[in-house]
Amino acid sequence: MEQKKTITIFLTDDDPDERFLFEEALSLAYESVRYLFAFDGVDALEKLQSSEMLPPDLIFLDVNMPRMNGIDCLKQIKSSEKLKSIPVIMYSTSSYYQPECIAHGASHYLEKPNDFSQLCDTLKFILTEGFPLSKGYSS
Repeated sequence: MEQKKTITIFLTDDDPDERFLFEEALSLAYESVRYLFAFDGVDALEKLQSSEMLPPDLIFLDVNMPRMNGIDCLKQIKSSEKLKSIPVIMYSTSSYYQPECIAHGASHYLEKPNDFSQLCDTLKFILTEGFPLSKGYSS
């Protein structure tokens, strides 16, 4: 049986419960995943631009966060030579900001699912079938 490539996922969300649920769903959705997270846009950019961190394969960004929201963080990511090729999925409870996020370079806009099993199914689809990942940085 073929072993799946390890995918590195980076989530930025200020809600610790959301981060926990996302990590749990991710572990059920894909067998070989490395999960990293940040608390807000400022924390995300510091971590992503760190020389010690290899760029992730995919970034999930919450829209509404303190200090720096997801849209401002997205703009910074897409203006960075190191980060601009990484696909970014905006992740929010509302579809209100979808047009703005897509206009600023988000690869996709995902409304936070209402229940855990739906989140698992959505992540499984994105990671196995429904989303072209950037050229791999993980092994």
